[in-house]
Amino acid sequence: MGVRAKQPLDLHFQLIDADGNPATDVVPYMGMAGHAAIVKDDQTVFAHIHPMGTASMAATMLLQPGMDHQHEAQVSPDVSFPYGFPEAGDYRVVVQMRHSRTIETAVFDTVVRP
Repeated sequence: MGVRAKQPLDLHFQLIDADGNPATDVVPYMGMAGHAAIVKDDQTVFAHIHPMGTASMAATMLLQPGMDHQHEAQVSPDVSFPYGFPEAGDYRVVVQMRHSRTIETAVFDTVVRP
C-alpha cells in the first residue's frame, strides 16, 4: 500500500543509542522533541514540521514564558509528526533530534503514490 498523497498521517521516528536501544537521554532541540523537513525531489514542496504541528518557534515560546531552553527535561525517544503529502512523487524527509549534547540528523527517502 505505502504512503499516499492527500491522506493525513503521522510520521513516526525513534532515536536509538549506539547499542540499538531507545535513547534514554533525549532532550528538546530548540524547544521541541524533534524537527523534520520534507522536500519533494523537484523542490515544489517544502515543509518544516514539528511533533506538535507547524506552529512557529516564536509562537511556541510565547506559550512557554520563562522556560529555560538550556536545561529542559528529558523527552521520549519516540516522536510523531502530523503531515499529509500534498501530491505524489519522490520525497526526502530529514529528521533532527537531540540527545545529551548531540544533535542527530537522519535522512529518509520515500515515494508517495497518488
